[in-house]
Amino acid sequence: MTSYPDFGTIMARLLSHRGVDADWLSTESGVPAPELRGVLAGAAPLPAHLEALAPALGLHVADLYVIAALPVPQALTPREAAPGPRLADLVQYALALPPDQRDRVHRLVDQLRQESPEGPLDPPRMADQREGGFGAALVNLLFGNRNLRSLRAAAKLLFLLTNGHLCLAETTIAALARGGVPLTPDMVAGFARALGLSEGDLAAVVGVGLPEPRWPDDPLAAEMAGLLWNCRLLASAQVDQVYAATRSMLVPMPAGASDEDWNSVYYQDGTWWGAPKQ
Repeated sequence: MTSYPDFGTIMARLLSHRGVDADWLSTESGVPAPELRGVLAGAAPLPAHLEALAPALGLHVADLYVIAALPVPQALTPREAAPGPRLADLVQYALALPPDQRDRVHRLVDQLRQESPEGPLDPPRMADQREGGFGAALVNLLFGNRNLRSLRAAAKLLFLLTNGHLCLAETTIAALARGGVPLTPDMVAGFARALGLSEGDLAAVVGVGLPEPRWPDDPLAAEMAGLLWNCRLLASAQVDQVYAATRSMLVPMPAGASDEDWNSVYYQDGTWWGAPKQ
């Protein structure tokens, strides 16, 4: 069994990494200092604490619930299981597009997010963090909070958003959720990229270092992590709509086109499809 620390221990690590203290966090969040010190000393956080602390720390509230090993409230939970492989393909296609076309994708997602999905709640199945430790927490952040629900989609996204630095088998990700394999620096950096979190923050929280040498910054990966987050509450049909719109922006690559000038995405019926670089 892998022990999972209390929320106060996790927060103390994060505050130490950032070089700030409880008084700063109390002022920024509005959580009274005595209550905050109690949480840092090991008292269980209340929902009101997490909802105030998350924006002060620059985190999503739903993510802070997972980090605290607490159930995510229904209001913050995806109502319908999205097609994980379709989400991974959507990110792959969007990565190839020039900025103006990526902006169109983001605008479509923002428009669809205003239409709340209806129907019964279908919450994602979450890994037991008491058993799986921080490995389970990272899988929960990606599977549940980003509504992937697919080992294959998770593996593909981790590969895409790390430019191939992190290549995990589906069985490895499943074992990570059970606490069956240890977290490595590459895993921490890779999950941070896919989740849109600060690599340094995540390394401090889980107590694992980062790769040496450090990976280059990748603003496009951060943008795609934001796209993935914004798709989390979309219904399956809405994800399909965004996927189709994004794929329609790809065009046939000219014969003999150079990789320096074109982003190639997929091969079909004798033709490579992609987008010209700008």
